[in-house]
Amino acid sequence: MQKSLFRYSLIGFIFVSILGSLSHFIYKWSGYNIVAAMFCPVNESVWEHLKLLFFPYLIWSIAEYRKLIGENPNTKGILLCKLIGAVTGMITIVTFFYTYTGMIGRSIEIVNILSFFIGTGTAFITDNLLIKQNKLKYDNLAIAGFISITAVFIIFTFAPPLIPLFKDPITSIYGI
Repeated sequence: MQKSLFRYSLIGFIFVSILGSLSHFIYKWSGYNIVAAMFCPVNESVWEHLKLLFFPYLIWSIAEYRKLIGENPNTKGILLCKLIGAVTGMITIVTFFYTYTGMIGRSIEIVNILSFFIGTGTAFITDNLLIKQNKLKYDNLAIAGFISITAVFIIFTFAPPLIPLFKDPITSIYGI
């Protein structure tokens, strides 16, 4: 399973990187479609950019789960490992962004893009290590976690808290 897990993680990293990069533009390309708004960034806030990682990663997680369970039905907790990976990746992006902008006093676009790839890599490294350990057993908890995070992203797209994480630094607007 280790070889296939590494291969799936590498393919997943590429998938999430490409789909996440494309999803940066989908809301605009869709003519500002409300459904696209729920799953793709609607502004340049750090919060909205976490969607670039989360939703493509969720899609990949479901596909990878089906493949890994098909190969080894005794493997448990894959979705929980993936949820922990997703959260770790998102925390990495936020931490990276606020650390470097705090140090230099401004945001640099290429560094922001780099933070997405670092967060994506961190997510896959984390879930890969956890899946190999095969110690987590609660996929139902993971399903609830993925659903909860999805709900929070959707709610905060339309009614975000008025704190800097949710503020578009270009327009000073929160959410849509």
